[in-house]
This record gives sequence, C-alpha cells and structure tokens, in this order.
Amino acid sequence: MTPGRFRREIKKLAPEAREDRLEKLLLFSQLLRETAHPLGLIGDVQEEDLLERHLLDSAFLLPHFRQGPVADLGSGAGLPGMVLALLRPELEVWLVEPRRKAVSFLEYARVRLGLERVKIVRARAEDPEIPREYFETVTARALAELESLWQLAEPLLRPGGFLLAPKGPRGREEVQKLKTRQPELLVEIFPYRLPSGGSRLVVKVLKGSPS
Repeated sequence: MTPGRFRREIKKLAPEAREDRLEKLLLFSQLLRETAHPLGLIGDVQEEDLLERHLLDSAFLLPHFRQGPVADLGSGAGLPGMVLALLRPELEVWLVEPRRKAVSFLEYARVRLGLERVKIVRARAEDPEIPREYFETVTARALAELESLWQLAEPLLRPGGFLLAPKGPRGREEVQKLKTRQPELLVEIFPYRLPSGGSRLVVKVLKGSPS
C-alpha cells in the first residue's frame, strides 16, 4: 500500500483527521521500521505491509469508540493504541505493557509524536496500577483469545463500557466459545476487509447495560 492510498483509506475511517495527524501516522510507521522492528516488537518491516497490516488494520477500530478513557492491553509497539491516540487526540489512552523494551519504545514514540494524553504503564492488566471500572473501552491486538481477553478486560471496564478486539478469520470461533461459556453477554461482530483482501473482524463485548 502506497502512502497516498493509505491516506485515502484512513480518511474513509476518520474523515475529520487533519493533515498533520496523517503525517504523524507516517512518522509512526517510520519509527516502527527503524526502532520497533530491531527490538523484535513487530515482524513486517516493508512500508506497504506496515501501513496496511498494522496501521490501517488498527484504524478499523476507530468508528466503534465512544468518549471516555481507553486501555490498550499488551500494547507492544503501540498497536492499536498509538494509532487511536493519533487520530482521536481528545481521548485519554493508556498503553499497558509489561516488557521493558516495549515500554522504552512507547515512551520514545510518545515524545516523537507529541502525544501528551497518552499514559504508558509498565504493568499487566491484572496489576493494581491499572484502575478497576475506570475505562470506557478496553482493546488489545493479538494478545489472547477472546475468552481470556474478556477476563482481563471486564474488571477494568465501567458499567456500559465495552471490549473492542480486532480478530482474524478464527474470530467467529472465539466468539462462539465465549457465548457458550457466558450466554448472557452481548457480543457484536463487525466484519471488514483490508484493501489487499484480508478478511478481519472487530468484536465488541458489552459490560452490563449501557449507561
């Protein structure tokens, strides 16, 4: 995916995104290639792969966010949390990550990208540093299967908040497993397709009743 195509695809998902925000997304792609990849935080290093498989894929979560604090669990190289923070700068975004080298990269990227509302916490989701029933939205990318992810996210969510989980083709199986164990949960599936043809899902799991 060329930078020009990437800009057009992002504008479909975030029509309000200003040009300076798109430039910072491209700078973030550069930081991923030059710094995160040598640290072993991401695999793909070609620009076209980074733009589509990491940044654009993360941006498909954007239409589902509401106002309120967001926690990105196991943030790693900042996906999807950094993308969200760049395109929705009004949100309070917590990047929760236990690995020292990943936290070092996130702190470096936060300074380079000027993300003042991003909070980076070296911790796991279950650690006391992460407040309970505080977040409107919890998200995570490639951290765990949906059932395990919900166990991590549910205590952190305020009533009416929700988990947003990007998933691949096996996501529907994970949804079915979660619904079998907890049939009372309200779970929604939003399928989408990347420009290259990859089939993906956003899975939304609601905690309790909307406020």
